[in-house]
Amino acid sequence: MLFNSIPFLIFFSVVYLLYWAIPKEVRKYFLLLSGICFYAYFSIALTVHFLIVIGINYLLYRKIKESPTKFWIGFTVTINLINLGFFKYIYFFSKVLADLTNYPFFKQVPDLIHIALPLAISFYTFQVIAAAVDTYRDSSKPLVRVEDYFLFVAFFPVLIAGPIMRMSDFFPNLDKLTPSKEKMYRASYLLMSGLVKKVLVADPMSLTISPVFGSPAEYDSFSLFIAGVCYAIQVYSDFSGLTDMARSVALYLGFETPENFKAPFFSTSGRELWKRWHITLSFWLRDYIYFPLGGSRKGELRTYLNLIIIMTLGGFWHGADYTFICWGFYWGVILAGERYLEDNLGWKLTPQKNKLLIVIKALIVFVLFSISGLMFRSNNATNMVEHFHGIFTHFSHSLEVMFVGDSNQWLVSATSLLGNGSSFRFQHIENLERIFYTSIALLFFHHIQYVPEFWDRIRKHDVWLVPVLGIVTIFLLATLSQDGGEFIYYRF
Repeated sequence: MLFNSIPFLIFFSVVYLLYWAIPKEVRKYFLLLSGICFYAYFSIALTVHFLIVIGINYLLYRKIKESPTKFWIGFTVTINLINLGFFKYIYFFSKVLADLTNYPFFKQVPDLIHIALPLAISFYTFQVIAAAVDTYRDSSKPLVRVEDYFLFVAFFPVLIAGPIMRMSDFFPNLDKLTPSKEKMYRASYLLMSGLVKKVLVADPMSLTISPVFGSPAEYDSFSLFIAGVCYAIQVYSDFSGLTDMARSVALYLGFETPENFKAPFFSTSGRELWKRWHITLSFWLRDYIYFPLGGSRKGELRTYLNLIIIMTLGGFWHGADYTFICWGFYWGVILAGERYLEDNLGWKLTPQKNKLLIVIKALIVFVLFSISGLMFRSNNATNMVEHFHGIFTHFSHSLEVMFVGDSNQWLVSATSLLGNGSSFRFQHIENLERIFYTSIALLFFHHIQYVPEFWDRIRKHDVWLVPVLGIVTIFLLATLSQDGGEFIYYRF
């Protein structure tokens, strides 16, 4: 169920009304049942798998609490990674083996084995691993009851695409399951912003760039490059909008969840960007991979290597394709390069006072992000290579020049009679006017995240502002929405 779909509207309306009508003591049990039903809507068979995984992890959690040894934590992490690897990466590894060996069997694996990807497996795997590691590091905390643990993993507002919650984020909420007017107002603002980001910004931008990424060989250099800029706007609006809606649904139920975005495109360095983008994943990678690898405590070269490793693994977590590995490696190299320039050469890469330099540096970081978006969004490695090759070779008149060189000027001129200019030119991206108004929306939502205290001033008018903005939002969605797809991060 998509958060912006009619089935979810019906589902949540029923859950919300019943949730606040039943006694406080049974609300968490009702939420657990709701989470299971939410997952079962996707697949009943995979719901059984989901519950078995949670049950096994709870038993392992109790074992780690009783006996916090390296064996049990290693076993817990390993079994979860095997579960994730089997469902998400078996086709990828068979493709790698096929590419390396050219052995027919590995090429036939997708035809021989049909595996459905369980909903949210990437997110709940990281969540249960974090719970196990935190328990191993500090086993003195009170034992979590089985029903609370199941709810922790199956909490449907954040189940599909995060934020990735830890036990310290989640369990304090269970003692505060009472109605709160302030939470309801805040939830309403988040829901409106999430819907606008997704339906009015991300979906139209998706329609603009999908043809370019589908056939990069057919488009000119400018279109291929600007597609990365457009995708940066789309993926922020899509994922940030999804996070807003997830946090909104959780708040309506009385749960505080961690922020996942804080104006990432206002960052003046790659390091700052990843403290502001997908925050819960960035800190997960830091706490559970970067620090155990040694962080920055084992020398310069090891520090650079660790940065490249965690970002490459972060890319691989996003998807089983060479494109995601390239994306992660790209950012690992950038982060390692920034650290080298700052720590070894003493270059000051992050201006603090000069506003012009701050804007320029933020634009540079945005361009770097947009370039990485070309890898992240490419349908496959072949398209990715074609895309980058085309940026440097697909100039608007290059095909015409080739034909003119062969004395075919008459053919070039003849095709122009058919309309729309010469047929011997690369296609140009359409509807670029969308970049203007989506950029304005991007800056607006970034300002809200960057200086929330500025917008808190209007919160004293919540009682009339929320219904007015709600009516405006419904009107805009009804009149301006276009055909859109699922959220980008649903498939991760």
